Amino acid sequence: MKIEKEVEDAILKCAQCFYCRVCPAFTVIKWESVSPRGKLYALRGIKNGVIKLDQELVEDFFRCTTCGACEEVCQTSLNLVDLWEKVRNDLVKDGKAPLVHHKRIRDLAEKFDNPYGEPREKREEWIRGFKYRDSGDTIYFAGCTASFRAPEIAKSTVNLFNKAGLEVAYLGRYEYCCGSPFLRTGQRDIAYEFFKKNIEEWRKRGVKRIITSCAGCYRTLLLDYPKIAKELGYEWNFEVLHSSQVLNKLIKEGKISPRKLDATVTYHDPCHLGRHAKVYEEPREVIRAMGANLVEMERNRGDSFCCGSGGGVKSQFKDLALSMGKIRINEARETGAEYLISCCPFCKYHMKDAAKAEGIEIKVVDLVEVLDELVE
Repeated sequence: MKIEKEVEDAILKCAQCFYCRVCPAFTVIKWESVSPRGKLYALRGIKNGVIKLDQELVEDFFRCTTCGACEEVCQTSLNLVDLWEKVRNDLVKDGKAPLVHHKRIRDLAEKFDNPYGEPREKREEWIRGFKYRDSGDTIYFAGCTASFRAPEIAKSTVNLFNKAGLEVAYLGRYEYCCGSPFLRTGQRDIAYEFFKKNIEEWRKRGVKRIITSCAGCYRTLLLDYPKIAKELGYEWNFEVLHSSQVLNKLIKEGKISPRKLDATVTYHDPCHLGRHAKVYEEPREVIRAMGANLVEMERNRGDSFCCGSGGGVKSQFKDLALSMGKIRINEARETGAEYLISCCPFCKYHMKDAAKAEGIEIKVVDLVEVLDELVE
């Protein structure tokens, strides 16, 4: 594996201070080789020819959820999320990756345009019963997980838009995977193909604004797509919004008015929505508009602990992902909350799994589900 200048610069810049021990993977495994400092030290050894890049070390580079906790505390301001994704892409190009389950989701996506291997027409099942257009300047981008595994989130989102009188189009089978699972696991080539499919469909249908309720899709469309567009020579002039931002604005404008939720709730910041995109306050403002008693977990906003489901970890290292989720669900339990609210279908279902594994009675829900129940 060739160590390129971008990686070499990070190796030299790392102060080896170990503030990055906040890493969720290191918290669980406790091995230095999975910590950000340890991985940079390993890269130094690979560059100098004193460390062999064996399969175990390759896997250590993929035990990271790319949550960004290390970047949040880095004393030398390294762009560590981008760095880990670059290293993973280099490993793929070098033939050391993708790992077996990451290769499997790629194979499914190449055939079905989604990592779940579901028929394209199944994207339209959740929206049956809604009136919608398949073109327009504002679209709802449901994403693969909401479309195929968490349709209640997509339904509640569109239902709220309808209640507010906000007209959005939906592309159905002509919505493609955003590519996030592949960007996170070093498989940039197929992610770029999905970028092309999506942007060409949007141009054809006159799209100017994209709203999504998936934190992973939001991060990809907001932060990755403009970079890919520049790299591939595409014009990028789309506005990207998360549903929490839109719903907060609709509440402030008086277009939807939720009834009071007489309950104690806590909020989990999805890594892609929070640390990556800096959307911290809008979901909390929506919760406050419900009149609920919001009790924060000790680690919140930029310090939030990853649920464990991102970066390809849940697909390849299920036990590790669940161990991270158990830590987070116990932090939620300590608040005494009846509801654990998040803004990401991945976070919702992973923390439901963690709650079940720990025997913790707490309602794990997406923000849009709760709000939809409270709005006439």
